[in-house]
Amino acid sequence: MRLLRQIFHFDHLIVAAFTLLIIKLMVAVAVNLDFLSPVVRAVENFSMTDIYYRIGDNGGDAESENIVTLVDMTDLSRRKDIAAVISEIKSMKPAALGVDIIFEGRQLDGDGDDILSEACLDGDTDNVVWAYKLTKYDREGDKFRNCLHSFFITDDGQREGFINMVQNPAKSIREYSVTLPYRDTVAYSLPAQIARIVSGREPECEGRHTINYRQAEFPVVGYDRLADCREVIEGHIVLLGTTQEERDIYYTPIGQKPGLEILAYTVLSIIEDQHVRHAGEWMVILWALLAGYMANLLDFMLTKRMGNRHSTFMLFITQSEFYDKIMSLVVMILITWASFELFSRYNYFVDTVLALSNIVLIEEGRLLYVALLAVLKRKTKWKWVGKSIYIEEI
Repeated sequence: MRLLRQIFHFDHLIVAAFTLLIIKLMVAVAVNLDFLSPVVRAVENFSMTDIYYRIGDNGGDAESENIVTLVDMTDLSRRKDIAAVISEIKSMKPAALGVDIIFEGRQLDGDGDDILSEACLDGDTDNVVWAYKLTKYDREGDKFRNCLHSFFITDDGQREGFINMVQNPAKSIREYSVTLPYRDTVAYSLPAQIARIVSGREPECEGRHTINYRQAEFPVVGYDRLADCREVIEGHIVLLGTTQEERDIYYTPIGQKPGLEILAYTVLSIIEDQHVRHAGEWMVILWALLAGYMANLLDFMLTKRMGNRHSTFMLFITQSEFYDKIMSLVVMILITWASFELFSRYNYFVDTVLALSNIVLIEEGRLLYVALLAVLKRKTKWKWVGKSIYIEEI
């Protein structure tokens, strides 16, 4: 009975709450001090998803994803050559074709523009999505005012999708937008348009979504090898663009990747409904309280148990700061492992930064709580003070 009372004592929860209060005060101070702003920005740019994806990326061989095929045309520059590639892909009847190229204006290179326009617009284009870019963002109206299309696009029903990337201040691509506000309407992204074609349903549209960089390897076909790779084109989603062009390489949680491959991960995230769901603020706080509760409970129980030993070594271990660090490390490993399992198995992300901070600073929270108990014991007659498990330390 005494053991259960110690395990489920309200003191552990109060200590965890006091530690959270200390963290909130420290954050408030850091945000309002200019010289600490680089630290604040660094924390804002950090996400545990980066670590989780790294762990998964190093966990074994990547699975081959034959749903999406990348066609690389990095070495092509003449529009009539690109037109031939587009025509050849269309003739193989892919499930959907996403063209990650914006043909800005006419180049007047002989008949190249006309050949390209004819190749792009002839035949059945219902399953083809052309890239364009939203421009001139209006912060006050929270909408884009203009856009950049390929020269041959008209208002005759060609399907387009924007390719604007969502970059954080660290220039790492973690998220994507299914839609963005454009003038008085809503614009769909290129991956979202492809998902609409393939699945026949509207994707989830609200807010930003975390790209699911699961362990995958997409077939990459050179523009001159299409005839030999028909099996990964016919009936598949095909993305045409560059995979070797330096200016189209971006940082991601799993290393540097071409924009075309990032689009492929985004397409899979939408089609297979593999969105990474983020825990709400209250869930993050509860997770932090649980972490603090566990850290304080483990420290209290082992300190009591080992403190009853008469061994000099045990006395040294329990009284040293090294012991506290070991206890904190054990709980941090448990919390991180549980969070990783939720993320990898169920695509559910609980931000553990607050929980890990609570574990690291739990001793400060405990000291503050014991100090408050000491004041209350002297100044008040509250009976519950005497029921604290720390009454002997007052």
